[in-house]
Amino acid sequence: FSMLSTAVEKMQYEELLTKISKSGPCYRWVITNLLAMISMKAAFDMFILNLVTASVPFHCAEITLDNQTVPWSSIAHNASMPDNFTINSFICSRPRLFRDSDGSLRLESSSEGNASTVNRTSVPAEACSAWTFLPDPPTRWTMFMEYSMVCERQYLMDRIQTMLQFGICLSTVFGPLGDIIGRKTVLVGFAYLDISCNIAVIFVQDLTLQMVLRFIMGFGAPAVIISTILITELVAEDYRGIHGNLMWILFCLGYSGSAAISYFIHNWRVQTAVACAIAGVGYATFIPVIPESPRWLLTRGYTKRAKKILKEICKFSGCKEVLNEFNFEHSELVEPPDENKPPEENCIFKIFPRENLCRLEYFVTVGVLSFNFFTVSLVYFALSFKRDFITKDIYLNVLISGLLEIPAYILAWQLTNRAGRKYTSMANMAFSGVGLIIMPFIPTNPNIVFQGSSVLAIAVKFSVTVAFSILAVYGSEVLPTKVRSCSFFVASILMRGAQLLAPEIGGALASLYDNLPSLLYGVICVLASLTILLLPESKDRPMPNTVAEMEPVGCPCGARRTELATNASGNAQVDEDEMKPLQVFSVDA
Repeated sequence: FSMLSTAVEKMQYEELLTKISKSGPCYRWVITNLLAMISMKAAFDMFILNLVTASVPFHCAEITLDNQTVPWSSIAHNASMPDNFTINSFICSRPRLFRDSDGSLRLESSSEGNASTVNRTSVPAEACSAWTFLPDPPTRWTMFMEYSMVCERQYLMDRIQTMLQFGICLSTVFGPLGDIIGRKTVLVGFAYLDISCNIAVIFVQDLTLQMVLRFIMGFGAPAVIISTILITELVAEDYRGIHGNLMWILFCLGYSGSAAISYFIHNWRVQTAVACAIAGVGYATFIPVIPESPRWLLTRGYTKRAKKILKEICKFSGCKEVLNEFNFEHSELVEPPDENKPPEENCIFKIFPRENLCRLEYFVTVGVLSFNFFTVSLVYFALSFKRDFITKDIYLNVLISGLLEIPAYILAWQLTNRAGRKYTSMANMAFSGVGLIIMPFIPTNPNIVFQGSSVLAIAVKFSVTVAFSILAVYGSEVLPTKVRSCSFFVASILMRGAQLLAPEIGGALASLYDNLPSLLYGVICVLASLTILLLPESKDRPMPNTVAEMEPVGCPCGARRTELATNASGNAQVDEDEMKPLQVFSVDA
């Protein structure tokens, strides 16, 4: 009887949200679009940074003339230059020239005192300390140029992105704050921290301080997670799908829009300012417009405040009378005080609940999901940060990659509804892996922007994105309700760790062998896809509520589901709050 009563009372609150959402669609669209600006800015932060640190052609801007260092520009137009000499051959070292008795310039050689031809292996290695970037004068000004990310400083191209990802990785520990101090407080605090540091980046000159600011910007990542939770709690169940997807569509637009901003605006500081201005339109409204979650307030006992917020929402939606039908004091969300109730456990420790976890099904499921989330996150971000993965044109590469995400999400949604979770995620992971293994063996022409390898690259990137989206749904369905949130916490840590490794691991592997990154990514994708065989299909089956109800691993038919089906009425009712981890695993940030 108590279970039935709870279901009826829960329908009461959901019915209220449904009536509000139907009466005032403008309200839910305004809230969603404003909150979606956070995901758009997250894309700007990552991919504009990726473009402004991209390499451009350069050469040493100085030479040694008669044992004195002089600017190359001072003798660049000298008619008596050595035959076949080109300054473009000298990138990290400067040439040594001397004047012959007739006044002509000669290139000094370690083997011959007056060599007139360029032999880079015979030129004494004198490190260059200034560079000229091509074209000269440059038509655009990037971080790569301003901070001379060349030669022994080349690692800085990826290190600054790593600092941002490091901040995002560490920010995971702040996720539970939304349950403790409120959704809006955490959202506003972290969002404003992010944009404040981003504005400071525009004016800071020191590279070390730039990296520190990027690191702190990464701590704004919880705002993305909280924004998705707020949408699910402010919008009725019937509309959550479309509004939740809009969050990630704006992420895609921010992804591809980064290419447009970087292409048409030639100064990286102005690009950053424009991105801040676009996001700032939404951020400026967060305090006056975005409400605290009434659901969270009611569960915490702040009934008066929840009632005030719901009145304002109903007034904006044009349905004031609806609120009279809702009983705040007897809502299922309001828990009566109980002095004998033990204090709530911290979310981190809920991974070890009182029920017995020593079951093979649980450990294998968590292990397989963690490995797959680590793999798909590593491959997705490594390919996203690879500036020439699809085409040699870095701007076209980002534009295509961003636009690919939109149909990928739509396809993932259709595949999960029609073909299930298990084999669709396996197929996409396997296809991505095989494609990455094949790619190094496809002939390429550096003079052609879009070629055969580009088509396969598009297919691989598309497939990885689809796999990422499906795994988020699949993982939430095969884990038991009682340990779902904190089991996902383990996968989240590994996923963020892979995201942290992604910017630099490709360059480190490529220094050993050019095609090693693609081959390694391909192999681990194939291995990850094979491990999914151990998991059961979850489509059209009730989710397990406890570890004891989990299906046997490695069994394609799921015999124990027959036993569970008799209790479907009890198992099918899943608390909406338990489904929130679904939102955490979008490819944003």
